[in-house]
Amino acid sequence: MSQDEFDDLIAEIKEEDPEQLDSEFLVRDKPFKEDKLTKLEKQAGFTLSEEYRNHLKRFGAGDIGTITVLSPDPHSDFSLWKGEEPFEKRSWIPVVDDGKNNYYALVVEGGVCSREIWFADHELGYELSSSTYNDFYELIASEAFGVEL
Repeated sequence: MSQDEFDDLIAEIKEEDPEQLDSEFLVRDKPFKEDKLTKLEKQAGFTLSEEYRNHLKRFGAGDIGTITVLSPDPHSDFSLWKGEEPFEKRSWIPVVDDGKNNYYALVVEGGVCSREIWFADHELGYELSSSTYNDFYELIASEAFGVEL
């Protein structure tokens, strides 16, 4: 999904059901500034996908629609590092918690996070499997807002 398509979807949601984006029941961190994301990427030793970065800069980490977007900040209540040593070398990072103890993830290869989304199922010991989502925007559109792709 392109940035423009995602922006159009967000505009449509704001018009039809704005509480999916901004409700008193949705808890979120403040949006990230570019310099903080860059610092966190440097500490982690990898760069995040463009779509995930853009989401964090626009909405922050936390609740959106029916899911929770995780944060690369180890001090966030939504930290993807929860229960682990921050910035530990990893082959994948969780970016969305589906609320059922499963995660959607980005694979880390050569210091770069994949654009494609992977799925880590708790019933399979969080072993990664491919998902149908080509990027973070598709994941948010489908899982957070129920958009059929």
